[in-house]
Amino acid sequence: MALTVDGIFSSMPELFLPEKAIGVNASVAYKVTGDGGGDYTCVIADGAFTLLKEFKADASSTVQIAAEDWIALNEGKLDAMQAFMSGKLKGAGDLMLLQKFPKFFKKPEAKKGPQTPLKELAIARLKILEQPLSIVVGSETFGEGDEVKGGEAYVRGLLTGLQDPGPALLSGQIHFSGDMARLRAAWKTWSRNPEIVFPATPGGKALATLSKRYKGGASGTLELKMDGAPYTLSFTPDNLSVRPGECDGVHTVSLTDGDFAALNVGKLNLVGALLSGQASFKGDFTQVAAYTGLFEAAVNPAQAILESMPDRFDREKAGALEAVVGYKLEDLEYTLIIHEGHCAVAPRLLSPADTTLTATPDDFTAMSTGQLKAQEAFMSGKIKIEGDPLLMQKVAKSFKRVEG
Repeated sequence: MALTVDGIFSSMPELFLPEKAIGVNASVAYKVTGDGGGDYTCVIADGAFTLLKEFKADASSTVQIAAEDWIALNEGKLDAMQAFMSGKLKGAGDLMLLQKFPKFFKKPEAKKGPQTPLKELAIARLKILEQPLSIVVGSETFGEGDEVKGGEAYVRGLLTGLQDPGPALLSGQIHFSGDMARLRAAWKTWSRNPEIVFPATPGGKALATLSKRYKGGASGTLELKMDGAPYTLSFTPDNLSVRPGECDGVHTVSLTDGDFAALNVGKLNLVGALLSGQASFKGDFTQVAAYTGLFEAAVNPAQAILESMPDRFDREKAGALEAVVGYKLEDLEYTLIIHEGHCAVAPRLLSPADTTLTATPDDFTAMSTGQLKAQEAFMSGKIKIEGDPLLMQKVAKSFKRVEG
């Protein structure tokens, strides 16, 4: 069902998290313009939430936004920072309250991690078997040989090596005709090499490297919820297994994708995140906190350079410069926004951009630190500029040089 402006606001009372808003007495008034818009005021007082279908001009903060942009914002198709910097979202009053306000509400639905299309998954996983099998889901058949038949969720769990076929066979969710030894051999191969697709986001990329950065020494399980999508972390003294899905462990920590990425590069402290409401947990806090000390930091020099740009921004040199610049550094994608003397960086590509730079992380780092001259990098093809190269030069001059 498509989202509507009224539907979004009407769902807020049920999504309100009073434990996140302890001590908060504030209000935000929204003027949503255009077709399907309306006036609303959200009031938080004494641990309760009230929705008023009117615009209270004396609210702590006020917001003006077009209906289509408000819907896109709530669907995740429009970045909040991009909306603010581009003028699509106009905020007044207590701007800090506007930044914190979404944290007072739970997400409407828990998200699932990304998945490989079934056909692509089945073909790839059947190729690694020594003996052929046939996979049947509905009217689709993949491969040849003894037949495994069942619903997509159960067959997908088997193919990815994440769900033991035993319980599904006993319950009739999966049917197998043929030599059971072949199915056991297939499960052994798939479970030894699980197929996991992590989100192509800063948090997802940090999660994908977690096992490699594990220093060892722990035992037990931890459930991590990143933007609502659950992952099970199974610790042994020598290895760490990271798999999508919930677990029955007593320890759970929940936080956003961006905050998980910040935690992994040492820019966010878990204790501070819990105290500020950026993260939540259940179970033994001492054990949850201890897990975070078991990993090497996920520090990428190119990523650190990009994320340091707001700190290195020189407003005087930038002057009246206005720019939206995209950076594509292999699996790193960022957008720099310079607007009305302010600078912000988003960990994703935003569209449209005035100009886009493409390079390897190493070449970008070398150029940013002065080890590689920009002109040489451009002429040799180590960096590519799509859009206005003169604008890129002006942007570069608006920042202090990276040390080292």
